[in-house]
Amino acid sequence: MLSRVSQLASVLLFLAVPLLAQVTVKKGAVVYVGSASNTTAPATVKESKIKEATPEWKKIQAESIDVDSAQGKQLLVQMNNRIREAIKDVAKAESRDMVTRGCDITDKQGRDVVDLTDKVVAKVGE
Repeated sequence: MLSRVSQLASVLLFLAVPLLAQVTVKKGAVVYVGSASNTTAPATVKESKIKEATPEWKKIQAESIDVDSAQGKQLLVQMNNRIREAIKDVAKAESRDMVTRGCDITDKQGRDVVDLTDKVVAKVGE
């Protein structure tokens, strides 16, 4: 009888582990790296601060380039690619398995959700 109870407890624990690993992201959330359904080490970034640190955004601002123009759209694509690569690199270096914007995540499990913004800013400025 005791072994049956321990088997049942093991099964319930196995089924509960994925639920414990979940975080909640808002509808329409921007997730740069990973997935909310299986994260154990989530992180966030402040998108606007990172954008302002990119050479592409600085050029758009300095030269008053219309973001809807062909040149503006091209710079935005380059900027977004630079940001995604920097976030991916920093997340890997910091052992973070999910990165999203800070306003897009809720974690009720009490995990340490770190802000990687400053490290990503340094990376996009390289």
